[in-house]
Amino acid sequence: MRFTEPASLGLLKLKNRFVMAPVKTAYGTPEGRVTERHLTYYRNIARGGTALVILEPVSVTGTGKEHPKQLTIHLDTSIADLKKIVDVLHENGALACLNLNHAGRAANPKAIGTAPLAPSPVPCPTTGQTPVPLREEQIEEIITAFGEGIRRAAAAGFDAVEIQCGHGYLISQFLSPRTNLREDAYGQDKTLFLRKVIEEVAENRGKLAVLLRISTSEFIEGGLGPKDNLPILKLAEKHSFDAIHCGMGNACDTPPFYYAHMAISEARQLEALKAVRKMTGLPLIAVGQMADMDKLEKLERENLTDFVAFGRALVADPDLPAKLVQGQTEKIMFCGFCLQGCLANVKNGSGLGCIVNPEIDKPPLSPTVLEGKKVAVVGAGPAGLSAACTCTELGATVTLFEKTGELGGQFRLAPLAPHKELMARPMEGLISKTRRMVRDIRLNTIADTETLKGFHSVIVATGSRQRIAEIENLETQYWMTSLTFFENPQQVRGKRVLIVGAGMVGMEAAELLVDKGFSVTATKRTDTIANDMEMITKKLMLKRLGGNPLMAIMPETTVLAFEKNGVRIRHKGEEKTLPPFDTVIIASGMEPEQQLAHSLRDAGLAVTLIGDADHPADIYTATQAGYRAALGIEEK
Repeated sequence: MRFTEPASLGLLKLKNRFVMAPVKTAYGTPEGRVTERHLTYYRNIARGGTALVILEPVSVTGTGKEHPKQLTIHLDTSIADLKKIVDVLHENGALACLNLNHAGRAANPKAIGTAPLAPSPVPCPTTGQTPVPLREEQIEEIITAFGEGIRRAAAAGFDAVEIQCGHGYLISQFLSPRTNLREDAYGQDKTLFLRKVIEEVAENRGKLAVLLRISTSEFIEGGLGPKDNLPILKLAEKHSFDAIHCGMGNACDTPPFYYAHMAISEARQLEALKAVRKMTGLPLIAVGQMADMDKLEKLERENLTDFVAFGRALVADPDLPAKLVQGQTEKIMFCGFCLQGCLANVKNGSGLGCIVNPEIDKPPLSPTVLEGKKVAVVGAGPAGLSAACTCTELGATVTLFEKTGELGGQFRLAPLAPHKELMARPMEGLISKTRRMVRDIRLNTIADTETLKGFHSVIVATGSRQRIAEIENLETQYWMTSLTFFENPQQVRGKRVLIVGAGMVGMEAAELLVDKGFSVTATKRTDTIANDMEMITKKLMLKRLGGNPLMAIMPETTVLAFEKNGVRIRHKGEEKTLPPFDTVIIASGMEPEQQLAHSLRDAGLAVTLIGDADHPADIYTATQAGYRAALGIEEK
């Protein structure tokens, strides 16, 4: 594969053609400073073989921050701070690139202490904020800040800088007729702001390589499309930029494309990439769900890009480039592009994580910590698999017990939901990793007190069971749990289906059935639908189901009883009767399976309860719990 070979990028010599795309981390301080967590994270990335690491987006001013823990370049401490990251990258074999950005209308008021600033007062749907129009003197200050950012990047030792020109951030807000409604010079010539920024960059770049990040298309009516990139590319060529970094989407209007969500197909992405390829002779860097062998081969076969950028794929497996170079593709932990551990944790402020890699921001584990200790892990769902692998990395002798004939637990059901097929990849990766690492795996085995005697520690990850809603006369209906449904959707009878519980699992079942032509009613006791679903995933699902005559969603609804003439419910305080249903699916939440843990504790065994067996949650919470449980053994 050509991407595994050395290449030049401007004056830079890269050991391969793999680049890390800028990924938000939220590891910084509220003041925008670097932390030890940053250094550990970037050290892990660099050791995995990436040739050029583009840092997370760094704001050129205090008014351009997209989240409260974003790094900035304008502080007196910025050069020394960022140099720490540069040194870590260089010491571990990677070149360093600084991504400079101003979020404009996508800025977070909590982070900047004021309303966002933008070309025009056009709201950002993602944040719900309406920005204040920039005054001309403020515009000039931001342009100057880009130049100052370049000078500071050079002083910090960076090898390259990247200017964020796409994705609905400030520069692209000036370029787009949807967001630039100005009547001054910056409105009459919508490339003026970009041109001035590029001139400032060119004047201050010195020996730095310079990249330009663009959206090949925003994929929104009236937004920037492939043809709108031509004047941008001409400016980049005129000022001798070294490469064009091609993403897609818009952070405010089309975030599923921007974040390359698992529900986004590659066809439209590659079509837009081809259009850019025809417009310029500058080298291209392609990004967006690139960690796919078939896609990489297609990019190479059709000569669509010169370099490949990985973002969240490196969070899932920092060693991805090295494994590709060494031909060890069977060992890659592939990302599922679900956003559950990464973007969701950036948004909530806890910091970047991953559903299959709890070690991304942690130092390497010592293989002698648990040496000589026997550890039993009961249950092979995501929590159990994570615990078993981590204990093995720490040097323990691990026995993994699983009562069924397969590893994976309820993780195996995730790829069965609509538009979540890519979740099979991290699931299979975690299972494969476990099979490689854990020598003693006992399937179809029910562990008990007698079986588990003699182990230094027992980690119980027995999962959860469906909570059965208390509904009068439920036994008179043809019903099943949501777990049973996903194991065999063909069990559904008739055409009318009632789903009791419109959380994530219930709504995924609903969409699967509606797609097959069933008429579905989903009820929820509270007024929130699928509040346990990742936000972008939820919005996409509700958009797909919206207006579908086969789908009825009823929040603030309690199913009271099944009667001869129908189903009695209480909807927003008023009792009503719905027509009868052919099949009832119970999706009213989960409850922990703790019987074994109680028995073991009664027998005096040292037990750690994790994952859904502790409290039902999501895959990210489960794998994190498994990791922490393994580390906790050392402390006992």
